Amino acid sequence: MNFDISPLATYHDRQGFDCGNDDINRYLRTMANQHNKKNIAKTHVLTNLDNPNIIMGFYTLSAVELDVAIKGYPAKIPAMMIGRLGVDNHYQGQGLSKLLLANALSKIKRLSQDAGIAFAVIDAKNDTLAHYYQKFGFRPTELGHRLIIDVNGIG
Repeated sequence: MNFDISPLATYHDRQGFDCGNDDINRYLRTMANQHNKKNIAKTHVLTNLDNPNIIMGFYTLSAVELDVAIKGYPAKIPAMMIGRLGVDNHYQGQGLSKLLLANALSKIKRLSQDAGIAFAVIDAKNDTLAHYYQKFGFRPTELGHRLIIDVNGIG
C-alpha cells in the first residue's frame, strides 16, 4: 500500500472516519476544519494513494507553551503539541499509529530548525498510552499524562 500524509483538505471524508473514540471522531468531523482555518491546530491525514479521500488516520499539531520546570530552560518553554492522533478502526493493528507519530515528530524536528521549538508534547489519555509513547522516547512530566521529548533527541 502506498501511503500519503498531507494536510486535511475538503475532499477528505471526515464523516466516514471512526477510530472507536467519540471525542477523537467528533473533533475530526466537526472541529478540525475550523481549527485549520483559524490556525489553532493543523490536521495531517494518512491516506492510501489509491483512495485518497478515505482518512486512515490523522494527527494534529499546534504551538504551545510548556509550563514545567526543566533545568536549563526558562519558565515558559516553546513546544509543539501533538494534540490528537487516531487510526480508523478498519486500519488499527497495522502500525499506522507509529507511522503517524514518526511523521509528526519528523515534522516537528524540521520546524524546529526555523522556529523556537524545544520539545514535542503529547497528552496520553491513560497509563497504557503513556507507556506506549515512552517507547518512542517521550518522558513523563509532573503534569499527569503529559509527556515530552526533547527535539534534539528526535532521530
